[in-house]
Amino acid sequence: MSQEKVDRYKEYKRNKDKILKREKLMRRIEIAVAAVVIALFVCWFAWSAYNTVTRSGDETAQAEPITELNADGYTDYLGGLQSTFTE
Repeated sequence: MSQEKVDRYKEYKRNKDKILKREKLMRRIEIAVAAVVIALFVCWFAWSAYNTVTRSGDETAQAEPITELNADGYTDYLGGLQSTFTE
């Protein structure tokens, strides 16, 4: 068991430069990807805020649709219930 540890340590020592270069490269790639994701999020947020501000300030834009509700059936039903309980 101890000989295996010694062999692994010797192998690590021989390839230390390559291993450290690879780790450094991977760290840089991770930082670059994180920076790109953060930049995309900030750009999306800014674009969304800009569109919201310009759309809400423009009163001549399309008006919101008006929805009408015919509640005659509902009021008739409630009136029937009330007359049932009062009798």
